[in-house]
Amino acid sequence: MVAVRDHLDQFGDAVIVIVTFAGTQRLAAYRDHLQISFPVLADLDRTLYALFGAGRGNTRKVYSLGTLRMYARLMRAGGKLTKTTDDVHQLGADVVIGRNGRLKYLALPPSPDTRPPIAELIRNAV
Repeated sequence: MVAVRDHLDQFGDAVIVIVTFAGTQRLAAYRDHLQISFPVLADLDRTLYALFGAGRGNTRKVYSLGTLRMYARLMRAGGKLTKTTDDVHQLGADVVIGRNGRLKYLALPPSPDTRPPIAELIRNAV
């Protein structure tokens, strides 16, 4: 979501929403932590995750070499690792839905470090 935030001006008039399974009491903190202005919605029972086919990754996929490198880059840039209470095995999805309500783009990354390039999301969103 940081990449989306950093390229927000390139998304034109697209509506951007984050969906998470974190509890509703944590949504504002999530927005503040990521420094984003767009909505964050809670999908507590993971209905949307299931609808789009976002599965669960095993520990090897979730903590892949690429993911560990990603965390190392974040730490070198001054980030801090914190213990999470979230389900780290739930994989995400990157989805673009057209103004007509139809699915335009769906990416189901096999691990946290393999999200689609931001240019691909922008291209499908505008």
